[in-house]
Amino acid sequence: MSANSLLLWMSARRHGSWAQFRAAVEELHLEADVETDGEGDDAPDQFALPLYQTLRFNLQRVGHAEFFAGAGEGAEWRVTPPSLAVTRHARGWLGVVAGARSVSVTDRLRSAAATHGAELRVLEFASYPDQIVITANTRETLTAVAERAGFLLQDDAPAALLASLPPVDDPSVRYQTELPFGSDWRIDRFSADDLVWRSATLDDARTAPAGLFRFALRHQGHVLFCCRGAAARIPAQVGKYLVLRQRRHRRQVLRYDAQKRTLSMPASCRPPFLVERALILCSGLPPSYEGSGLRGGSLQYPEIPQDIAAIAAALLRQELR
Repeated sequence: MSANSLLLWMSARRHGSWAQFRAAVEELHLEADVETDGEGDDAPDQFALPLYQTLRFNLQRVGHAEFFAGAGEGAEWRVTPPSLAVTRHARGWLGVVAGARSVSVTDRLRSAAATHGAELRVLEFASYPDQIVITANTRETLTAVAERAGFLLQDDAPAALLASLPPVDDPSVRYQTELPFGSDWRIDRFSADDLVWRSATLDDARTAPAGLFRFALRHQGHVLFCCRGAAARIPAQVGKYLVLRQRRHRRQVLRYDAQKRTLSMPASCRPPFLVERALILCSGLPPSYEGSGLRGGSLQYPEIPQDIAAIAAALLRQELR
């Protein structure tokens, strides 16, 4: 079975618990079809296996569903209503389909696209449900397709999403907490020099002028931004860019190729979820890996307009090169 089956199941239920999600992955026998990739730093549930994390992350990245840490047994994930995210494309207008789907919903969308002369394509990617994209010459055509199919329309979706996000150094993305105590924790610190996690100590976390640390003990896990004895919980990918900004000689890791309309960065510096979702909505395509493995290679996001790349860079407190 493929990840499409999982999205169909989630669409039928509309919302549920993390335990139900994990059980569905197991019952649908997705292990043979799905490959794991990336880091699990952003996972609040340290009990999750890499397979479940990968599926969860990818569903969030393309906007099919939202997952909520600590939201209660009955509402830890929710499927997005059927939506068409519209943006200007290099060759016209593009609509990326996100959210709940069923056979009838997909058939309705195909019929609407054919009626209004839009091109509908289905793209297959490992570890993701099929991506459905619709191209047209005008914005009005995509609006008509969405209305006829009964889909919500998200106009200028990448820009609208990025405009709603705080930058990585906004205090609202950090939550004050206490450093873990005890000697059994495994502690790592993110290195801004070579962009990898390196072994550290509790004393390093206490004395760091500005550093990102992760703590692991059995099934517990925390990612904390530590600054002169104070600690704050923070999403790992946000924390990495904050560290890059705090460094005395700020490290710039984003690269933009205006001719190819491609935004790239080291694979270990993947953008935070919602920034990445905006980048994916520019084309409907997940990023590709280039180079030697996760830490040695880079992520390439295609069909990124220069203004979107500039907004994303500003949120990450980076300069485009």
